[in-house]
Amino acid sequence: MLVNLSFVSPKPTGISTYAINLIPHLQKLQPTLLSSRKIDDRDCYLIPANLTPDSGSKGHLRRLWWTQQQLPKIYKQKTSHLLFSPVPEAPLFTDCRYIVTVHDLIPLRFAKFSPPDCLQPLLYPSCFKVRSTYSLQLKSHSKRYYPLFWYRSPQNYPDTIGTR
Repeated sequence: MLVNLSFVSPKPTGISTYAINLIPHLQKLQPTLLSSRKIDDRDCYLIPANLTPDSGSKGHLRRLWWTQQQLPKIYKQKTSHLLFSPVPEAPLFTDCRYIVTVHDLIPLRFAKFSPPDCLQPLLYPSCFKVRSTYSLQLKSHSKRYYPLFWYRSPQNYPDTIGTR
């Protein structure tokens, strides 16, 4: 399994801290970490350092390009069978199997208040729906706000988890 940590920068952010703290829980799966720096004594595949938010909008755009162009090549080179991304970024137009974590749906609900370099409102719902086998809904009100994003597949699985 590959773990995409291309967004993790030396300056701690909430999402970077989450991703780094998640690594020990994935150790049983013997992951290869895609990171711009060595992380403890973990198996790391070093990637360019200019893909992080520290590089501003250019860093985001470079990371999105890298995710679509270079990440599938690494996936095949490492003969991986699964990619885990703690952020909603994954190669969309390849045969890479992946799991992504979407932490924040606010940019989809309030797109006009999103930062200018935030592409989530435009890309994520339709792209992930096209590539997804199954999506999980964590809150019952999400279905009302994001009808394109949340759907059932296959029909015999529940479409909500932890509904309040």
